[in-house]
Amino acid sequence: MASIVNNGVRQELFEEIIRDFNNSSFSQLMGFKLIELGNGISAIEFRPSKVLLNIMGILHGGVSAALCDTAMGISIKTLGKTSVTVEMKINYLIPVNLGEKVKAYGKVIKVGENICVAESEIINANNKIAAKAVGTYFILKSK
Repeated sequence: MASIVNNGVRQELFEEIIRDFNNSSFSQLMGFKLIELGNGISAIEFRPSKVLLNIMGILHGGVSAALCDTAMGISIKTLGKTSVTVEMKINYLIPVNLGEKVKAYGKVIKVGENICVAESEIINANNKIAAKAVGTYFILKSK
């Protein structure tokens, strides 16, 4: 298993996020791989399999949305906050093809007492933005 880069997250929280991510049946089902954590940021690597394509043979938009949502949620978790998605908007800019390795980056934009706003981008191997999302999250608890 490749090591996950820690860019400043408290070690105990870093290990907790990795453990929770690795125990997530959904992340395993999708094939998401956590590659980097920082304060308010995350990065996930992903290579779509055939079962995740739509009828046109490209990555299903729901999977792209789930990838962005996961990256944003983890970026919030790096700040010691547990949250749930309130709403999310996504723009699909270019298709992601079968087996094409992409990276999703999550970044916290603003943290309030109860609400957090984050953004995410899915970047392809040619460094092009495949999708861009913004989400609002309700903070359930803080550590």
